[in-house]
Amino acid sequence: MNVMIYIIIVVLFTVLLFWTWNNEKNFEKSSDKIIFMIIGLGILSIVTLIIFNISKSGIEYPNIDILKEVRKIALLIFIPINGYLSLPHIAGIKFEIDDGENDKKIKRKIIILSIVIIIAIIFEIIYLKDFQNGIINILNANKN
Repeated sequence: MNVMIYIIIVVLFTVLLFWTWNNEKNFEKSSDKIIFMIIGLGILSIVTLIIFNISKSGIEYPNIDILKEVRKIALLIFIPINGYLSLPHIAGIKFEIDDGENDKKIKRKIIILSIVIIIAIIFEIIYLKDFQNGIINILNANKN
C-alpha cells in the first residue's frame, strides 16, 4: 500500500508541475517559470504545514513516529492539491497584471480566487482531521 501512495503522490506533483508550467507559457524566460514554481511550492509547503498543524489539534498520536509518518503523507498529498487551486491561477493572474489587463477584472479574479482558497482551507482543515485519524488507524492495524 505504501508504494501505491507514493505513486499517487508522484502523479499529483507531475500533473501540478505540467499544469503550472503550461499556464506560465507567457513568462518570458524558463528561469522565471522555474523560480515561480519553486517559490510557489515553498509557500504551499508552509501553508499546508500550518493547515496540518491546525487540523491535528485534539488528535492523540500513539507515538512520534506515527505523527511523522502521517504528517509526511498528508503534506505530500495536500501540497499538490493546494497547488491545483492556486499556482496555475496565480500564474494566469500574474500574466494579466504584467500584460496590463483591466485592473477591475484582475481585482475581481483575485477576490474570487481568495474566496475559493479560504473556503478550501476550511474544508481541508476538517478533512485533514479525518484523514489523520484514518491514517493512524491504518498504521496501527499494520503494526498489529
